[in-house]
Order: sequence, then C-alpha cells, then structure tokens
Amino acid sequence: MTVSPRVMDSLLHAEKMNMIPYGPEGLLVHLDDVTRRLATPWQVCMIRARQLEECDLPDGMVIDPACGAGLQLAALSNVLGKEALGVDIDESRAGMAAANQQLISDFLGQQCNATIVAGDGTKAAEVLKLVSSENKYALFYFDPARPVGSTTHALDEMDPKLNIILDAWKPYLKHGETGPAMVLDLSPRLSSERRAEVEDLVDERWPGLDRTWQWASRGSGRIDRLSLWLGAAADSEHGRRFIRIPPDHFSEPLELKSVAHSFEEPPVQKIFPRKGNHLTILDSALVSSGMASTWLDGVLENEDRVDWQVTAGRRPIVTHGEPLRFGHELDSLLIQCTGMVVSLVRATLDENNLESIAEKAIDCGFNKMTLRTSLPPEVQPVLQRGLDRMLRRSSGTKSGFITRTGTDEHLLLCHEE
Repeated sequence: MTVSPRVMDSLLHAEKMNMIPYGPEGLLVHLDDVTRRLATPWQVCMIRARQLEECDLPDGMVIDPACGAGLQLAALSNVLGKEALGVDIDESRAGMAAANQQLISDFLGQQCNATIVAGDGTKAAEVLKLVSSENKYALFYFDPARPVGSTTHALDEMDPKLNIILDAWKPYLKHGETGPAMVLDLSPRLSSERRAEVEDLVDERWPGLDRTWQWASRGSGRIDRLSLWLGAAADSEHGRRFIRIPPDHFSEPLELKSVAHSFEEPPVQKIFPRKGNHLTILDSALVSSGMASTWLDGVLENEDRVDWQVTAGRRPIVTHGEPLRFGHELDSLLIQCTGMVVSLVRATLDENNLESIAEKAIDCGFNKMTLRTSLPPEVQPVLQRGLDRMLRRSSGTKSGFITRTGTDEHLLLCHEE
C-alpha cells in the first residue's frame, strides 16, 4: 500500500479528550480505545525524558518514526527543548498526535516545536522532503507496534521492522562523540536470545556502539518496559539498569545499575530454611532484569549469606540471616513480602490439612496469615477464606504469610516484617 505523506494540523482533530494516563490532573489528550491501551504512560514518558536530559546529546531534532498518539514525543520535545518530528502511518493516530503535541505544550507552558506527519515511517527521504528538513536528528526514538498475545516476541513481529527502520534513518542521524543517540522501546518479554538479535542488528550498522539495557516496572512482578539505549543515549559505564517506577508522578524513581552487560540467572542453592532464618519473596521483575543480586548487596549486611531458594516464576525466594535494611523509600516496593521463619509444617496445603495448619499458626501467635504460594486460581481464595475464618479464634497478635520453597513438602510460616 502506498501512503502519501502529509503534515497534520493540530486543529483538525476533534475527538473527545481524556485524562492522560498516569499524568498530572488537568492534562487532557486525545486517545481512542487502541491508543489508550498502547500509549506509554505519561509518568514513564517523563522519566525517560529526564534521563535523556542528563545525556550529552548532539544538537538537532528528535525523530519518532512510529509515534502513535505522540505522548512520548511530546515529553521528549518539551523536556529536552528540541524540535521534534513524529510519523505515523495511520492518519487518525497522526491527527491525535498532532493535537496532543499542542495540548501538552500548552499545559506545560511551552511553545509547541513538534511536527507530525501521516505517512510511512520507513520512507525517511519522502517524509523529510515533505517537511523540508535539512537537520540531522539528535535523538532517534522507536516504539514499534507488537501483536497482542504474542508468544514468540520475534523481531519480525515488529511493525515497522527494526532493520528496515534503522536503515531508513541511519543517514539522517547526527553523531556525537559516542555515536548517534537512540532509544529502542521493545517487548518487555524479549528473551536473551531476542535481545542478542537486536544487538546484532545494531552492530551491523554501528559497530561497537555503547549500549544500556533498561528494565522498568510498576511492580506486581511485571516488566512494564524494556528498552535499549544506544550511543550518546547510553550509560557508557553501565550495561544494565532497572527502574522502579514510583506509585505517583511526584516521587523520584528508584534506579539500579550494573556494569555487566549480560547476566545469568542466580544459582539455586536449596539450603533448606530453618527457624530463625529470614525469608524474602522478591518482585519477579527485579529478578528478570538480573539486578536482584545488586539490590540485595545494598539491603543486607556484607557478611550476610543469601541462599536462592526459587529463581523462576512469580515468587522468587531468597533466605538470609539478617532482616533487610531499606535505604530508599522505594526499596520496599521491590519485594512481595519478607519475614522470619517461625515454624515449618510438613503438609499439603489443601482443605483436608487447613485445620491443622491453622492450629499451628495459632500456637505461634498468629491471628492473620496470607497464602503466598502457587495454587490454582479457583482454590486460592477458598483456602484463604477458610484460613481467615479459623484464625479468628486466635488471641495472638502476629501477622505473617505462608509459603513454600519450590516443590518442598514443608510449608513455611513466616512472621512478616
């Protein structure tokens, strides 16, 4: 299909406005059902823009060749104080993006310096001819569409294709001392093999370019964003970063960094927990990023031994000798729970054994316990309600959780800290 590019007028879009996702009160933008689902949350847009503000970017414009509703482009343009060009192949989305540039700049009290083109972002020469731009681009930002429900997360599922879009814009990217500045926003479930494929595509075009992989999470064990920062946008001293996005847009994010570019899953020691050990169920997003060991080094005493009990799945578990020491206000958001093991019960967690498990919990002084172990979704609420009911007769004051280290037969009753 041939698409004739055209510059979009921000005044032509009249679709109903909505509150911007995860943004300040009063900031209204144009979003339809599709873009509302796909749009980068404003809080994330601003975190990225402020990170790039700290980079030594070359002079020039920002280009986003698949800009969607244009929220990230608006954040970059306004925070970095640069002119920007956004392209989207869907004319309706391009219209929304054009209107959103003006709305966001007005809200921030700044002049709108972004131009939006409805056209094919892989046809760089055609787009640039239309806007009569002779500038070299200081920052290349790319967030391709990806199919919903994909299980392979293969690079050929991206739209536009990564290799095609890189070839199209390579001649127009301005180089600083460390090469062009690029940010590639990729599937958060990209495997290590797929990440290596992305790096190969970059190396074929810019050999030896600095790179930093960045994982970002809102919690709940989910990686919300995975991106590759390249050249002048990369952190030359760190190959990986993990960003814990705060629950509100007023707080600063927690940022963890590692020199190592690649990582391996931590080995499972399976040294069985004992009474008096401390047990922590980590946020699985932190573990997926390979930054869990770096974080644990900062919240435990240097001589404290950490034993990995479970590394995969929704509930990664470590045991350690001393309680965690949080130094950042967001540290507590990198765990699901932590506590001291006060009892071990050799039993299957089911309705037949629930009474004896509750009796043991009451003997230990618990009046509230949360089940934090893998159970069928139809079984978990039934068992939790039954346990809550049985613990009402307890005169104890402790609260805690019940978990299991993998497939071990013992349940661990932990006093939550």
